[in-house]
Amino acid sequence: QLREPFERLVDTGVRLNQLHKTAEWNEFLVEEATELSGAERVLLLLAEGDALSVAGALLPPGEDAGALRQAIAPWLDEARHTRLPSLRHGPEGAEPVAQRSCLVAPLIAQRRVLGFLYADIEGAFGRFHDADRNLLAMLASQAAVALANLRTSEGLEATVAERNAQLQQRAAQLELINGIQQAMAANLNFQAIVDLVGDKLRAVLQ
Repeated sequence: QLREPFERLVDTGVRLNQLHKTAEWNEFLVEEATELSGAERVLLLLAEGDALSVAGALLPPGEDAGALRQAIAPWLDEARHTRLPSLRHGPEGAEPVAQRSCLVAPLIAQRRVLGFLYADIEGAFGRFHDADRNLLAMLASQAAVALANLRTSEGLEATVAERNAQLQQRAAQLELINGIQQAMAANLNFQAIVDLVGDKLRAVLQ
């Protein structure tokens, strides 16, 4: 019974590492967490310094991701501290059919907590067990590694783009200097040099 979910996890890990945009990664992870667990609610939270932002969610109509994030804040704080996945059933003492099963799995890569995956289901529709917690934890682990790689790639792309912009700016500056030198070498009068520099500046500064 566990073979199919584990086989899917392998495929999911490969596909997560093939995504090149953070938005695509967010959407894909929420979809996979939903299908893998059968959850009614799935929340993807990513860390931004000490704060957490909702990066993706699948909720019943009319429900608010921000409100759910606030409701589970103590569990997220605990997971940040322990760095372990958790499974809860509540309210305590209620019949299983009247309880909600809740899973929290931290996304950890390079010893850093990058965020959390949350999933829950009402007792009337199902119940999570330890195997579900372990599956979500493995999905979160794969996702964290893929996210770390994606952020590294995006950071390199941003660095390259910034470097290219700097080189283009430097080339424009050299072109301007070269134009002035050519004008002076041609013994142009002062007004002609001013006009030439003005033309160059208009081109450089658009």
